[in-house]
Amino acid sequence: MEELKSMFSKIGKNITKTSADIIKNTKLNIELSSQEEKLKNIYLEVGKKVYEIYSYGGSIGKFFDEKYLEMLEVEKEINLIKHKIEQNKTLSSPIPEKKETLEIDEEPKIKICSYCYEKNNINNNFCIKCGRML
Repeated sequence: MEELKSMFSKIGKNITKTSADIIKNTKLNIELSSQEEKLKNIYLEVGKKVYEIYSYGGSIGKFFDEKYLEMLEVEKEINLIKHKIEQNKTLSSPIPEKKETLEIDEEPKIKICSYCYEKNNINNNFCIKCGRML
């Protein structure tokens, strides 16, 4: 009888953890969609402004500098959310029985891009994915 109680307890805990993971992923996906929609709206705003400027014979200036910086911030937020989703998938997957351990004096051989979170060779000066300086 105790074994049965223990088994049901473990099943209940696993279901609770799985549900929490699903909720967390759902929230991240909603946040990702929101940020992507924000970026889409900025693109539309920029396109309309370009059209207006050129239709009146104007030139491009400060407005576009500001919008470009705004786009970079939203893209960075999108990449951060995607990274969190990937991290969450990794945390949710079963833990392998054997774990490799690093020696204490062993240095990492990669650099992580602070913009897109891509893994890069330690000797790279620029990200292999987005091209930004590491």
